[in-house]
Amino acid sequence: MKLLGIIILWLVSLRGWSQEPVILTISGNIELEGRSYEQVDYTLSQLQRFPQREITTAHPWSDQARTYRGPDLRTLLKTLFAHARIKTLYLEALNGFSVAVDWQQVAPYQPVLAWSENGHRMSRRDKGPLWLMLPYDQASGLQQAEFLHYMAWQLRYIKVRTESK
Repeated sequence: MKLLGIIILWLVSLRGWSQEPVILTISGNIELEGRSYEQVDYTLSQLQRFPQREITTAHPWSDQARTYRGPDLRTLLKTLFAHARIKTLYLEALNGFSVAVDWQQVAPYQPVLAWSENGHRMSRRDKGPLWLMLPYDQASGLQQAEFLHYMAWQLRYIKVRTESK
């Protein structure tokens, strides 16, 4: 019986080693499938199950236009916050950068949580694992310092502030 317990513990520990890491945590007044949550964690594979969009854009951090791919942030947030009106996103990156984003200002531009740049998964060294991407060169309204700050790379946490509909 003691041997069986050791084997079970060993198998559980192996399963933990093979699990994909969490790359994004979203917190707030979440309702998902009729249940309430304070936060939801996502791995890359889970984020890739959401509808994906591509944005091809030039921006100040590259010398030419690049194509970014990732889940449509509006769809992802609608899944978690359909019961409320989103006011503000508080973004926090792995490098310590944080910014408050007025969701009503950003949502019309169809932001993407980019995990891929030009067909390659972004590493932490290359501004990954996630980069909030906007079509920067496609709308003159985006070419302001405020919107540049919203385009947080190495994104890890999103705290969502909502109000009742």
